[in-house]
Amino acid sequence: MKNYYTKYTYIFSFFLFIALTSCDDALDVDLPRNQLSSQTVYASDITAEAAINGIYQSMVESTYNDYLHTILGQTSDELTPRTGIANPYSSNEIPDTDGSINTMWTQLYKTIYNANNAIEGIGKSTTLTAAKSRQWTAEAKFLRAYSHFYLTNLWGSVPLILTTNIDVSALAPQTAQNEVYEQIIKDLTDASKDLPADYSNYDNEKIRATKWAAEALLARVNLYMARWNEAAVHASEVINQTGTYSMVKGLTATNSPFIADNKEAILQIPYYNVNYTYEGSAIFTTRGTYLLRKGNALFEIGDARKTNWTIDIKNTSNVFLGIAPRKYKNSYTNSPLERSTILRLAELYLIRAEARVRSNDITGAQEDINVIRNRALLANTTLTDPKQLLDLIALERQRELFAENGHRWLDLKRTGKLDETLSVLSDKIWKSTDRLYPIPEPALRSNPFLNPTEGY
Repeated sequence: MKNYYTKYTYIFSFFLFIALTSCDDALDVDLPRNQLSSQTVYASDITAEAAINGIYQSMVESTYNDYLHTILGQTSDELTPRTGIANPYSSNEIPDTDGSINTMWTQLYKTIYNANNAIEGIGKSTTLTAAKSRQWTAEAKFLRAYSHFYLTNLWGSVPLILTTNIDVSALAPQTAQNEVYEQIIKDLTDASKDLPADYSNYDNEKIRATKWAAEALLARVNLYMARWNEAAVHASEVINQTGTYSMVKGLTATNSPFIADNKEAILQIPYYNVNYTYEGSAIFTTRGTYLLRKGNALFEIGDARKTNWTIDIKNTSNVFLGIAPRKYKNSYTNSPLERSTILRLAELYLIRAEARVRSNDITGAQEDINVIRNRALLANTTLTDPKQLLDLIALERQRELFAENGHRWLDLKRTGKLDETLSVLSDKIWKSTDRLYPIPEPALRSNPFLNPTEGY
């Protein structure tokens, strides 16, 4: 099927997403001379559609398809370099001058800037179709919430940016995490009301946000905020869409949650004119750049995730080194067609299972856990003790979501397990303050209202 976003390629090329171009000011953004003004872009449905589509295309970059997997994986107990040589991430000794950390900060704020530009431009326009305007605004709010979610989880108190006004954003102070979360909840709640309930607007490709993407992220955010009932309700909203979503069964290289538009995927990032992903072609390759720290010990015997989503790595002398993530299979070939997957149904079952245990719904939690275990060809759990069930859910999250979007790092943080888990690893120079990444030095230099992260 011809990708939906290619319809707007030529228009899009004239005013591709606003870029953060200044190294000295991470939130100071100028409109390049070869780009159309916001007023022009949001004057017609065609150019407005292309602009919104462009925000998604701008996410085909290192933060979203590399660093959220690899840097967060290494700072946790999930990934280790195949070489065995420690780096600033695997040792948790990241300086505030680190270029990759600065790139993550900058690219996340770029997405927020683009989203704010869309919200403001659509809001001022008098020529756009009303229904489309509501949908596009909702998509922008979803993307703004998604980016703020990672910013506050990686850096704690961060500037909450809701405008393109440089006089405001360039010198914005840090906002407490609970306030950032409340804005994320507001954006996602607003988005859920106006996003489409299916993918028919997108040629049935799962490359842009729907109502269920907003509900899925609401479930995650409420879980992080320890709002168990709300987390379960939002997770159920997605799980109950059985006509749209279901777990991929019988895992194989060509039948997985990472294939384009599969039944389990909720939102995937589209690539332009290629059939492979950066995950499958460059970072999680058959060479095994990163190994799973726990190796085979992470999985039960017969676990289909170990069989289908990892690969054995040996050195040049044929000595076994460990197992590496290999969820994405496509290495610069035409098949299978894969996309970077940022939301999928399995996470919703795990969210609801945890929320149910904490609400003392043991039977419901068991049912959700067994959905995940049975897909992996493992037996039902018979555990009934809440603490044991929570430990099992944490383990199943580690098995199911390894090397995906930083889940393990964020799970250890939100459950207060960082110190006990990472302080015992011999290659880490662990301090409790390492739970947050350093605010990048260029951002500190350009904005006097930012405070360095504690411990840096």
